[in-house]
Amino acid sequence: MQTILSMFLAAAVAAPVTGGVAAPAPADLKNVESVLAYIRAHPNDVALVTKGIRHNADQLTSVASALKITHLAAYADAVRKGKIKPGERVPVARWNAYHLPGTDGGAHEEALKRLKPGANATLDQIVSAMIEESDNAAADLLRDRLGPAAVSKFARTPVGTINGEMLRGFGGCKLPADVCLKNYVKAGKQIQLKLPGIAEQAAWAEKVTRIKPGVLRAVLSDLRKDKIARKHLEWPMRQPGADPDTLRLGAKGGALPGIISEAMYTVQPGEKPRETVLVLRRLPTSTWLSGLRSYAHQQFIVRMATDSAFFAKVRAALK
Repeated sequence: MQTILSMFLAAAVAAPVTGGVAAPAPADLKNVESVLAYIRAHPNDVALVTKGIRHNADQLTSVASALKITHLAAYADAVRKGKIKPGERVPVARWNAYHLPGTDGGAHEEALKRLKPGANATLDQIVSAMIEESDNAAADLLRDRLGPAAVSKFARTPVGTINGEMLRGFGGCKLPADVCLKNYVKAGKQIQLKLPGIAEQAAWAEKVTRIKPGVLRAVLSDLRKDKIARKHLEWPMRQPGADPDTLRLGAKGGALPGIISEAMYTVQPGEKPRETVLVLRRLPTSTWLSGLRSYAHQQFIVRMATDSAFFAKVRAALK
């Protein structure tokens, strides 16, 4: 999940600030005010880290695909040090071998459709698929190429393979997640997992690789200054309607059952850049689905960055 549209950005900046009366926990995350109401009602299930707010910053948290910015950091570091080259060719057949059909919302297929790589893709194209479409296979392939320690160094915690966790959780593999994926890739035959109900998936989502949101924000802050990483994170600025002279942003979001996350930096003329990490956890299914449809959490982050009165409301809600 990583769609940022200009109309959402415009709505976030233009929406008025309402009164200070605390709202009940909303059934739907349809706008920034409903996100704020949810945060007020469920502070223990929220992580929000930005300049001036550190709420649950040091609590190990499942952040879904926002974690992939640690993979991006490892990639940018390896390129700078000359350990890998962005133009390195990778057989698409090998990339496909990491894919678990039906588990990533069609991200892998959408990436191949956009890139049209032929028999081989470049390593940089695979990184773009990891950030833009949020392809899990791309993240796991990159982690294997760089080595687990390269990613964990930035995450400051062990980072497992995403699809390895899926195979262990729902594919019947009893081995460590990394071994599960290694054997799957070696076999070279894609399988369709039979996923359980949403409640069981949500329980699993809370147990996969976790990171401190404060650490994730620190990684994001460094990536904002990195030319290699910015090219990938700022892909939304290539979308119709984006105006970097008004607001420039880079972002990586994520979603797992019950979890919505976003790591985003914003840059406005005359203002200091702001990096923000937001994680909403233990969302009821209907609330979670509404958030996936509205992208209200992205509007919320942009609104905090562009509206000082709204930022003050958020900070007051978390005191």
